[in-house]
Amino acid sequence: MLKGFPPIHSQQSRILILGTGPSVVSSLKQQYYGHERNAFWPIMSEILQGPIETYEQKWNLLLANDIALWDVLAEFERKGSADSAYTTVIPNDLKLFIDEHAMLNRILFNGQKASDFYRRLIGYYPPAIEFQTLASTSPAYTLGFGQKLEVWRNSIVHPIQC
Repeated sequence: MLKGFPPIHSQQSRILILGTGPSVVSSLKQQYYGHERNAFWPIMSEILQGPIETYEQKWNLLLANDIALWDVLAEFERKGSADSAYTTVIPNDLKLFIDEHAMLNRILFNGQKASDFYRRLIGYYPPAIEFQTLASTSPAYTLGFGQKLEVWRNSIVHPIQC
């Protein structure tokens, strides 16, 4: 079984971004969204206006903006990196995580598969939290960078400004 990473979070986290599980490249690098063609970190840098040259800077950028990052899956078997290739899945204890983070008001799924796993394996939707499924930042999802950026910007920045 492959294992996911621990969450990036603080008690002040207001937004939780959930993926499925680390890709092959991310697992080798031991970094969230480690594939150089994944748009996640460039999108975060553009929206949050911060540097992402090092993994520490990436963590700090999220934490400075009260954003938590984790995956729905704690352990899994998968052939390759495709979301369609999962065979066995064990979820993280997201109900406990959500309950322990009282400031959370939004959960954003990085792609439809993360949302589907959450619905099927967790199914916990507190009414005070808004849930949204966003365009995957994966290079396999063919929406252009600019379109992905706008979708993510609308979900991260605009609700905060309201």
